[in-house]
This record gives sequence, structure tokens and C-alpha cells, in this order.
Amino acid sequence: MPERCQAEGAGDGYRLIPFGSGRRGCPRASLAKRMVGLALGALIQSFEWKTVNEEQVDMTESPGITMPKLKPLEAICKPRLSMRKHCLV
Repeated sequence: MPERCQAEGAGDGYRLIPFGSGRRGCPRASLAKRMVGLALGALIQSFEWKTVNEEQVDMTESPGITMPKLKPLEAICKPRLSMRKHCLV
């Protein structure tokens, strides 16, 4: 029933659910969530991160269901010394 996403009112909270919900939810949602964690961990472990302007990160949120930041994060990364032998650059 694709029209359930067009209805106004009670269903508004469920318009943006990437893996579905309830009985018809995505069977691989838990795998996807684990993979995001592993990918993020690999990025944190493999690179040195710092902000572009050396200021503290502004954590102010803008309106939205996914809680986007009011000012996007701008960061610079460089490979850690222990990881440089694995990089092509």
C-alpha cells in the first residue's frame, strides 16, 4: 500500500524509516548497523582527524528527523604513521 506514505496525520512519524518498521522491516538492518560501526571505527583508527579552523565543533542541531547539524562539520584527515605503508600516496 504505497498510499500509506502519502497520508497526512497519524503516520507522519514513519515517513523516513530507511529499513522499514515492524513485521515488514528489513531483515539485514542489524547487519547494516554493524557495518556502519565497523567502517566508522576503521576511519577513526586509520586516520588522524582535526577540524579545519581549530575551533571547537558546534553541536547545535537544526530541525529535522535525523538531527542534522546547523553548521556542517569540516575536517581534515591524514593517514596515521602506522597506516602509511598501506596507503598508495
